[in-house]
Amino acid sequence: MWLCSNCRHLEIAEHKPEHCPVCGAAPDKLVEYKNDKIKGTKTLKNLQEGFAAESKANIRDQAFAIKADQEGFPAIAGLFRAIAESEAVHAFHELRLLGVIADTQENLQAAFERENLATEAYPSFIKDAADEGNNAVATIFGYHRDVERGHAKLYEKALDRLMDPQGVDYYVCSVCGYVSVGLAPDKCPICNAPKDKFRRVD
Repeated sequence: MWLCSNCRHLEIAEHKPEHCPVCGAAPDKLVEYKNDKIKGTKTLKNLQEGFAAESKANIRDQAFAIKADQEGFPAIAGLFRAIAESEAVHAFHELRLLGVIADTQENLQAAFERENLATEAYPSFIKDAADEGNNAVATIFGYHRDVERGHAKLYEKALDRLMDPQGVDYYVCSVCGYVSVGLAPDKCPICNAPKDKFRRVD
């Protein structure tokens, strides 16, 4: 088992891969993974799969809650939100047990690397969607590509001011996910959504 010190990906393999299958980091970035709390590879693989499934369930249930609210079923929306929160608790436990959460500086570096990967992946997603005539999907992918670039810059700045005790306010566009620092803009620079589509995140 190998842990990428660049992006924190855990690869379950007998022999060291030639590069990280997620971020492409060189072999010297792959270190032998030891987890004294977990025995065997089947449990680790199941934890990985469990984390992915619970994370997806969290987002899916949040989306179901939004739809229930739109259709006038607030009680059902509340149920979906409660279960989404429960799934988030499960996902957190499984990620913690995998042992891939490092100190804050390493976590910021890993998050930065993963955002750069996402930015690199979206151009081909956009092209595929456009080639197949899915223009609305191509537009959404374009928003995501541009927002991911912003995420990488935010992580990079955070690495520079790691010891800064002053926090800042963050506002997220509910249409495209753009993150604004300090104040919500009058209009989203990515998708042009109005200011009332931004929500403050603590």
